Amino acid sequence: MKIFITLFFFFNSLIFADTYPSKPIEFVVGLGEGGSADRMTREMTKFLENELDTQIKVKNMKKKASLEAANYVLNQTADGYTVFSSTFLPYLPNTILSGQAKYALDDFEIINLQWFDYDFIAVNKNSEFNSILQVLNHIKKYPNTISIAVINKSSGHLLLKLLLKNFDIPFKNIDIQVYNGGRAVREALFTQKADILITAAQGSEKYRDKIKALVISSERRSRRWDAPTLNEALKESNIKMPIINGPTRGFAVAKRFKVKYPKRFKILKNAIKRTLAKRRIQKHLKHRNIGYSWLGSKRSTEILNNSYEIFKKYKYLLDN
Repeated sequence: MKIFITLFFFFNSLIFADTYPSKPIEFVVGLGEGGSADRMTREMTKFLENELDTQIKVKNMKKKASLEAANYVLNQTADGYTVFSSTFLPYLPNTILSGQAKYALDDFEIINLQWFDYDFIAVNKNSEFNSILQVLNHIKKYPNTISIAVINKSSGHLLLKLLLKNFDIPFKNIDIQVYNGGRAVREALFTQKADILITAAQGSEKYRDKIKALVISSERRSRRWDAPTLNEALKESNIKMPIINGPTRGFAVAKRFKVKYPKRFKILKNAIKRTLAKRRIQKHLKHRNIGYSWLGSKRSTEILNNSYEIFKKYKYLLDN
């Protein structure tokens, strides 16, 4: 009888064991199709399907995309079958600081920030401007003669406002054109609607023959662009600028999921980690100009929190 009871509970535990994932997983992209976050997600899910041995569906949010995607993820059952993918910086801090969101950063568990980009300031190839100091001096000497294109409330937008503030240039002395995406910003430069652009450098590489980079907003120089870092270029002015993280993309889940199902969370996290550790996948992503960093939850959360504090500190600049 004792053997029978033991066998009963053994087989019963197998039947009811957590076999996550046992159904398709939905990856929700907080931006439209064809954008950087969407490309990263669709390329990654090809490999994650093999790692997790399940089908993965990709769902894009298009209107107020990051806000809607965040709300959607938080409103689903926190069981590991809904994953949030987005350009978390700057969109997640912006939705919170703007007052649109009812959630906080801590409502999400960042699995990994995978793809980091930096902003750059660029002009048309044949522009008379060859340095950022030349541009700033021109704006001071000839107000209202320069137009600059940026993505609204992006890291590039904040960079521009900080530059103007630190060089005592009134915002009204320049035509700041705001757009909703990098493509529109670059198009403004190419069609001469704007004299200068500030946007993500990586997405601009295919237009290298049309543009001239003046500075990159990074701690280190880039092999991709023949341009000084921002603080290198400003050295003779004795003004030092904070380096603001540019567009940063990755994967997250509702914090409730990790709390309720820690083993499932570990399975999902390790699947992403193993995927990014494979050389052939790194090579595949690199060929498609997609980042493949693995930082893990702790470091990724630190970066997101630090960037949030910078946006919070200078929110007043983007509101003006």
